[in-house]
Amino acid sequence: MGQTASRIRRVTYIPPGPATGDIEVNTVGGIRERGGPREFLDSQRLEFDLLVRVESGNAVHTVDFTDVDLATGDVLWVRAGQVQRWGRIDDIEGRVVMFAPHAVADRTRDLIRASAVRARNHWPAADLDGSPIDAALRLLIDCAEHSAAERSQLRQASLGHALALLLAELALVEGRGTSPTVRPTHEAYGWFRDHIEDNFHHWHQVSQYADRLGYSARTLNRLARQNTGLSAKELIDERVVLEAKRQLSHGDASVAEVAALLGFDDPSNFSSYFRRRTGTTPAVFRSANRRPGE
Repeated sequence: MGQTASRIRRVTYIPPGPATGDIEVNTVGGIRERGGPREFLDSQRLEFDLLVRVESGNAVHTVDFTDVDLATGDVLWVRAGQVQRWGRIDDIEGRVVMFAPHAVADRTRDLIRASAVRARNHWPAADLDGSPIDAALRLLIDCAEHSAAERSQLRQASLGHALALLLAELALVEGRGTSPTVRPTHEAYGWFRDHIEDNFHHWHQVSQYADRLGYSARTLNRLARQNTGLSAKELIDERVVLEAKRQLSHGDASVAEVAALLGFDDPSNFSSYFRRRTGTTPAVFRSANRRPGE
């Protein structure tokens, strides 16, 4: 793992050696030892995907301002681009998989992304009971051990397929201890969601997405409400506000710079927009969400 110098620590994946490709299977203890005691203290914005299967212990892990209570048997999947903060990493042990997003074939990745209205980060042990997740993880571990001993393109392909199997099985898990997974009602909702992710920095109006997708604003509103209970505009605003919170909490940019980053031509317009949707100003939010000394 490696990092840049900005306060919102962009953590890149650096393989531990030439035998490791775009997929690494390790342990919590292994990454803890490799990263050192300070690596896991601050918030991180990952440029790779992180999967953790907790085998023992408990900890609170924060993903995009949501606290996740991790316990034995749970699975956590933090996706590239999300902001996370480790809890007491010394209190848990388990398996860790780190991989570049392109390590999974495009078709499989698209199917996984389209399988749920909102990407899921946490699977409690109760949800996984009776699923093939343990078997899929064991296969991935075995493939990783063989790949380390005999690296070849065919071995790497085998590892990639094993990872895809694990992720696909996770996507198929239905909630038991938690609410069932909400599946999209129409593929156009997925297209709209993906376009928001690609364009929220400069498109804030439903009409802009409607023009690009070839649907009416009314249709996008209907799809948004069917799938999330929110309007299309509320979904766009939700993504803009999330990015604003990330930058304000973990970044060094001024409020004016955050406004420009998110496509606002005037900092005061951004401040008013943020206050209407969060009930507080950007400056107050930043102050309340910074740890002492940050």
